[in-house]
Amino acid sequence: MNIDVIVNIIAFGAGALSIYLTAYLKVKGKNKALIEDNHKLEEEKQKVIAKYRAETEEIKKQHSLDIEKRKYQYEDRRAQFSKYFSLLDEFHGKCNSIFLEKLQPIMTEFLSGYLEEDESVKNQAIVKYNQDVQALVFELNEEHLKVKSEQNSIRLIASSEVDDLLDKLEVAVKNATDCSTEMLRVMSTAEFWADQSIIAPYQEKLIIYGHEVKNSHNALKEQMKLELNEI
Repeated sequence: MNIDVIVNIIAFGAGALSIYLTAYLKVKGKNKALIEDNHKLEEEKQKVIAKYRAETEEIKKQHSLDIEKRKYQYEDRRAQFSKYFSLLDEFHGKCNSIFLEKLQPIMTEFLSGYLEEDESVKNQAIVKYNQDVQALVFELNEEHLKVKSEQNSIRLIASSEVDDLLDKLEVAVKNATDCSTEMLRVMSTAEFWADQSIIAPYQEKLIIYGHEVKNSHNALKEQMKLELNEI
């Protein structure tokens, strides 16, 4: 075989091998790059998953804390509202008890002395009556102070709507108490026993104030229920 032919064959083979190797290396490089890209994508994917899980756990944690916080706020407010209305109902019951049970014997004792001819006995009856009435008023004020004390605690957590309704209820209760006290005072005077119709205006006012107390009480209770449901 001619040496030139051998050289050409070798050169051809070397060229073919070179082309093959070049193509192989390019393909291998592309595969390596693709593998590296896939690896990077997988890393990014895992990072996204980890971040998503962390954020989800944080949201769950915050949601759980928010639920606990709202539960605590609900229970705390419900307890305070319940205590306040319990004291308020007790106060109203005390008012009824005083006027229905305690006032009657005071009036009976007063009349037994006032209707005597002896002026000194009559005056003593008036003094005793006024003292007994003042004792009743003092007792009512003591009960009312308990309500006001709890009312001040309610105001610390109250909305502006509740605060306004507490003011209205306070005014209505004060008006009713003042009117009752004044009517009892008038009932110890000679003018009253000469003309018992003079207490009619007080009775009319008491009816009005009684409705105001009841309406304010109900409005306050409904507003508190509404705010509890909104927690």
